[in-house]
Amino acid sequence: MKQLPPDTVRLLSSSQVITSIGNVVKELMENSLDAGASSIDVKLENFGLDRIEVRDNGDGVKAADAPVMAVRHFTSKISGHEDLERLETYGFRGEALGSICAVAEVTVTTKTEEEDISTQYTLDLTGAVVSQKPSHLGQALNPVLLELQTRSCWSSKPSPVRAPN
Repeated sequence: MKQLPPDTVRLLSSSQVITSIGNVVKELMENSLDAGASSIDVKLENFGLDRIEVRDNGDGVKAADAPVMAVRHFTSKISGHEDLERLETYGFRGEALGSICAVAEVTVTTKTEEEDISTQYTLDLTGAVVSQKPSHLGQALNPVLLELQTRSCWSSKPSPVRAPN
């Protein structure tokens, strides 16, 4: 026996959370609802195989939380197992966005009510922020835009994410 490489483990683990394009959209919509969004706009290119874009008017991600917003098992919903009894959100494990990062190029543009301008964050396959810059969304009230561009594994190699028929 031999240990699997970390990238393979990450991709296989992600396939337990992210099973289809529809599941990706569901997870992102649940994140939007958990953030208090009253409006969610979803756009798909090539049925979501080339691009998924989700825009909402939720609370946004605080700048202090941005470095870990997609790192697996980081969450703002619970602090320990006892919180599970009082849970009132769709997501709480801190797995969805990190799992999506393993199979897609992820860009998050976000702004909180306290911030003057939105920031665009580019995430790597581990969910770590690799770049950030002011966004063209500017000063709109709490824009949250999550863009997913497919990694090559979705279209050219066998992948644990199932394409629609």
